[in-house]
Amino acid sequence: MAISYRYKNIKREDGVERKLPYIPINVRGSGSSWIETMALVDSGADVSVIPKDFAELLGLDIGGKREKANGLGGEVEVVNSFMQINIRYKHESYTFSIPVQVIMEKTRIPVILGRDGFFDKFIIEFDHYAERIKLKNVPTGNRI
Repeated sequence: MAISYRYKNIKREDGVERKLPYIPINVRGSGSSWIETMALVDSGADVSVIPKDFAELLGLDIGGKREKANGLGGEVEVVNSFMQINIRYKHESYTFSIPVQVIMEKTRIPVILGRDGFFDKFIIEFDHYAERIKLKNVPTGNRI
């Protein structure tokens, strides 16, 4: 089966509205409760990214080595961690752990789902014309 979501209308800081592939997810750190949020599915991001305040809310370990990461916003300081993610729609539910980079600086970025640990779980179809994103589960034995 496939899970399909309509793109969400998002207003940027400059006031321009864009329709983007955001999906509802539940996330948690080790031992914390599930928190529902919206995440941008970003095929241009190597890894998933979350802001520091959200990582603290999840109870993620952010005491590791600080590293530099580069993206469209320039260079930022990050700590590598992991979080659990749950995607649910009607009778389908998928739960797994993904690597995540926690941006240690003050930022207004959303939760971003990047390729590592996420894109290998699904066949992902972006239909910009219809403003839809579709996730089709890849059975465990068929994954690369």
